[in-house]
Amino acid sequence: MRKAKNVNERPTLLASELVRKLAEETGGFEVVEFNDSQPQRDHRQIDSDEVITLSVKPNQQRVVLFIQVRQQLSPGTVLGVFRRFKGTPFEGVRLVCAAYISPRVAEMCREHSVGYLDGVGNCWIAAPGLFVHIEGRPNRPVVSKAVDPFSKKSSRIVRTLLAHPGKGWQVQQLAKQADVSLGLVSKVKTTLLDEAYLVERDRLLFVRDAVKLLQGWSADYRPQVRRLQLFAIPRPLETERSLAEWCRANTISYALTQLAAAWRYSPTVRYDKSVLYIDRKLEAGHKLKALLQQIDAREVDSGANCTLWMTDDPAVFTDAREFDGVNVVSPLQLYLDLKVLAGRGEDAAREIFERELRPMLALSETTGGDR
Repeated sequence: MRKAKNVNERPTLLASELVRKLAEETGGFEVVEFNDSQPQRDHRQIDSDEVITLSVKPNQQRVVLFIQVRQQLSPGTVLGVFRRFKGTPFEGVRLVCAAYISPRVAEMCREHSVGYLDGVGNCWIAAPGLFVHIEGRPNRPVVSKAVDPFSKKSSRIVRTLLAHPGKGWQVQQLAKQADVSLGLVSKVKTTLLDEAYLVERDRLLFVRDAVKLLQGWSADYRPQVRRLQLFAIPRPLETERSLAEWCRANTISYALTQLAAAWRYSPTVRYDKSVLYIDRKLEAGHKLKALLQQIDAREVDSGANCTLWMTDDPAVFTDAREFDGVNVVSPLQLYLDLKVLAGRGEDAAREIFERELRPMLALSETTGGDR
């Protein structure tokens, strides 16, 4: 058995076996030469675990794969692999091979023009005369995350980071700002560093790529609310103003979201149904009945034109803004809520991102990126 360079990185799977299976499956190339490592004279230039020469059909063009093999590969560790590839000859093809490659790692590989191949055959290999892309085959992570950074409580940390994308954070400061425990921040920090969403410099945490972090959160996000469907007699604007007045008088937190909120930020968005978060303490006593009387509305099973999202999570009201006396969720929260809305939600989310979020999140590119 080949000796591993590092006990913690012992490559128990062989890239050669996976490449040969891929050759048989696709029929587009053959493996003609295999070496465990580069000849001694090339060690100073190239650091690779396996080097495989392919013959690409129909012209038998030679393609050399310089392969880094990892049993476990996270977004954080793949950045180190990219750095080790810097000496690869121009005519060589860089390839990472691991038992499991997450969609995020795959995306990072493509962005760095590095091919990948996992244990079940998902791959992306681009070379002169050869292009192989296979995705969607079920696979499981080798290890699970320390904690889900996008869960209800943990996402308060992500929200704080994205609200201040250019700021460097001490763990204690981040815990205080996000109103969570030091222990939770430490666990989320470990996961976000491993996922390459954060970088740590001089004992401070910086967002490495705020846009990718937001995309990761939005892909996982689902509002954790109890929905109350209503039909209100007045038009949406009148209903919203009346509801806002009642909530102010009764110290109930609320904020419009989805298309009703998007219209406030971008008048090109159209809507005919009000959706809003409202504090679940509304359910205590006779407050809900009083609110429905105030806005002239009743509960319905279908045909609703106003939906109350009952929530016990105060984080959704963070950085809410006021438009003409009506509270509206922050652009960050609005983007998340629009992404889960079918149809026009995707277009509205894109509009909010370009108008409100992109200029703010761009700060992480100048302060939090790799150096």
